[in-house]
Amino acid sequence: MELIILGSGVAVIQARRGPSGYILRNQDELYLLDGGSGALRQAAEVGISYREIDKIFYTHLHPDHTIDLVPFLFATKHTPGFIRTAPLEIYGPLGFTEFYQRFTELFSRRMLEAEYQITVIELGARHVPFPNWQLRSERMLHSHNAIGYRFESGGKIFVYSGDTDYCDGIIQLANHADVLLLECSFPDRLKVKGHLTPSESGKIAAAAGVKKLILTHFYPPCDEEDMISPCRKFFDGEIVLAEDLMKIKI
Repeated sequence: MELIILGSGVAVIQARRGPSGYILRNQDELYLLDGGSGALRQAAEVGISYREIDKIFYTHLHPDHTIDLVPFLFATKHTPGFIRTAPLEIYGPLGFTEFYQRFTELFSRRMLEAEYQITVIELGARHVPFPNWQLRSERMLHSHNAIGYRFESGGKIFVYSGDTDYCDGIIQLANHADVLLLECSFPDRLKVKGHLTPSESGKIAAAAGVKKLILTHFYPPCDEEDMISPCRKFFDGEIVLAEDLMKIKI
């Protein structure tokens, strides 16, 4: 597997960091994990077209994680020479189907009348087996029905938290992961409910026994403070601070 950071930031507009968005390369498929504004443009920067995306996984419904679904659907339906024909699976938390219908109705019901098949799958705490890999989801402590994802493929384990506070769900999901991509929104001194700090992130990584911890989803104050040392007090494995367009082998 390979992870590509499209956006390591948040809803606050920053030149350095775009809103949440990630590409996971799994065997011969490409997955989009969340997708705030500009995620598809960032994918193009690393040579990945939106037309190549096989599956989309949303952790929750906030706009800094979902808004690029509109240009994705619009471009794959209306652009001559770029119209999609391959089927698409979109995964999301419980309630995602209603969100998807209302979301697309804001622009046009015709956005749902694509030439290709779109399948929406809602997940809570579930295990979903695929022919050559396994998917697991768990509830996170953030917005209503927020979830995180665990991908097990080729003997490797990759876990993505989405947005969350400290909770048992993320520790269980990340158990012995090779790579944990974990939100870390604020420095310890600016703790906000529903989000993690470096110390909390370190505690989660240590409790789960992960090998590599990638911190992401940074609000602007994070770029002015030491985010690694507080995390290092609890976790002695490899720690990486995400940057846009970064590539990580799993």
